[in-house]
Amino acid sequence: MKITFKLLKLTLIGIKKNYTIKFKNGLNYISGPTSTGKTSILEMVDYALGAKSHKDYIEIGANCRDVELELIIGTEQYRIRRKLFKFTDPVIVEEWDSKQENYKFFNRFEIDSPKNKNSLSAFLIEKLGLSDIIISNQTFSFRDLFKYSYLKQTEIDNENILGEKDWPKNLKRKATLEIIFDIYDEMLSDLKASAKQKEAELKELNTKIIGIKDFLDSTDITDIKKYQEHKKEIESQIAEHQMNLSMLKATKSPKTDLSLELPNKIVSIKHQLKRLGEIKNNQNDYIQKLHLLINQYESEINKKEMALEGYCALNKYEFFVCPNCLKPVRDQKSIEYCCLCGNEKGEEITELLVIKKEIRSLKLKISELKKFIDKEESELNDILKKENHLKIELNEIEQELQHLHKEYINPYIEQIEQLNYEIGKKNRYLMELEQNLKFLDEIVRLEKLLKSKEDSLINLKNNIKSLEANSSNKQVIINNLSHRFYDILHSFKFPKLSTAYIEENNYLPYVRDRLYRQLGSLAGVSLITMAYYLSILIEGEKYNHLGLLMIDSPRKNLGAKADQEDFKDEEIFNSIIRFFIQLDESNNDKIQLIVVNNGYPDFLPEDCIIAEFDGDGTKNLPYGLIDDVI
Repeated sequence: MKITFKLLKLTLIGIKKNYTIKFKNGLNYISGPTSTGKTSILEMVDYALGAKSHKDYIEIGANCRDVELELIIGTEQYRIRRKLFKFTDPVIVEEWDSKQENYKFFNRFEIDSPKNKNSLSAFLIEKLGLSDIIISNQTFSFRDLFKYSYLKQTEIDNENILGEKDWPKNLKRKATLEIIFDIYDEMLSDLKASAKQKEAELKELNTKIIGIKDFLDSTDITDIKKYQEHKKEIESQIAEHQMNLSMLKATKSPKTDLSLELPNKIVSIKHQLKRLGEIKNNQNDYIQKLHLLINQYESEINKKEMALEGYCALNKYEFFVCPNCLKPVRDQKSIEYCCLCGNEKGEEITELLVIKKEIRSLKLKISELKKFIDKEESELNDILKKENHLKIELNEIEQELQHLHKEYINPYIEQIEQLNYEIGKKNRYLMELEQNLKFLDEIVRLEKLLKSKEDSLINLKNNIKSLEANSSNKQVIINNLSHRFYDILHSFKFPKLSTAYIEENNYLPYVRDRLYRQLGSLAGVSLITMAYYLSILIEGEKYNHLGLLMIDSPRKNLGAKADQEDFKDEEIFNSIIRFFIQLDESNNDKIQLIVVNNGYPDFLPEDCIIAEFDGDGTKNLPYGLIDDVI
């Protein structure tokens, strides 16, 4: 099943305010003059997704400290948060909690290659079900895949579309294209090896969670909601004590009931301890009786098993003398009677079945009884814990009372000390609660991480099954890509278009029967590069392409600034925009196309424009992305 990858929102966290861009399905158009922050939007998306650095934007540096990117991968929604201008700092990833409707801390990742399992790239590529694929002794990276989703302004006409001028880069770009279309030769074996590794990682993480849970059980930490409720209750009690303390200091009149509070508490706790002691003793006696009953059942089983064994052994022989006293056994009238006891013999098989049935019944009773004893012992353990807590509390109160009565203290000072003692005690308890809550939060986080890894393993196994069942035909895929490439160029009104295809061996585009960079036109290269990326987007969307393409400045080298007369026609640029609109209408639910450009034709639908700047604030539009800075 295709794993969804969709951008939702980009936010620059500012010192005075935040700056936000929301994305939608289909075409997302961003327009504005130079130096308004259009390109920085795409670069911030790139940076949030693991780019090593970003440009030194003056306005962003002066007004912002973090970038946040909200996105959907598969069925989960995440928010990636990264520090601006601090390129080596770890990245925070949060997961959307649909019940509480907010983001919760998920994990902290490093900016590193996916060989580092705790890197952002490893996390993203794992969520896409493509982890641990090896290309020329290098681990396949999310950054490799993302290169087919971001067409930078500097790359739209650079005549090096697959990095073919740099052999190692070209090797990786070609392999990535094969991975996108499931035609990479080593992909299946790598994914199978990855699945085994993921299963081992899951087992290790599960063991870690069990260990923490066992520790929490031993410290009586169980339910996070109960702890939060208890925390609120303690905070309310502290507030009440502080209010009483303030009133006492203001009126300087002691209350008798407060003076007697500690002695009354001691009496109450001792009474509770006495009752708990009686309950504990009764529970102990009850459990002992249950154990005795088990012993009786086991004794009965032993007797019946011995009888069963003896019956089978002795029934083979006809006795003439008693095996016990060696006296002659009296003659029997018939072999139908037992020669020892004289009773009539029954059906041998029937008697055996009856004994065996009784043994089974007794064993079942023992099994159920043991379960019941476990439950009773658990209740006894709760009683012992409660008794221990009360003893600790009693000891603290007795020590405090001893301190108060060590010397004569008037009721007014006594009550102040007593209230301060209660406030201090509650605050210490509150600190313990908060520490315990951190443990519980960590359990929740680890369980989410475990669920995420389980989902990733399922995606990986589904990918393996899909590859095994539907091996892609390279020639068919390249033919489809070539047809799509030609159709897009035709829609762009590429001048003098005769032929256009993707070469099967090197995956490079050819137009007019010549390699794309031999046309001698930067405008032509721009059109070819866009058509190439778009054809991979459309054809690869149903395979492993992210379904996302960001294009910076599709007008570059076209129109009045074109290097050749054939490309000076404004209709070419309009045709590009019309194709984007048509793609939005036909593939709105499957792709995201984010386009940045200086201006747009009048026919562009308003709902496709997600951000527009004017650079001077004269058209009732923001100045730029950082809209409060001129």
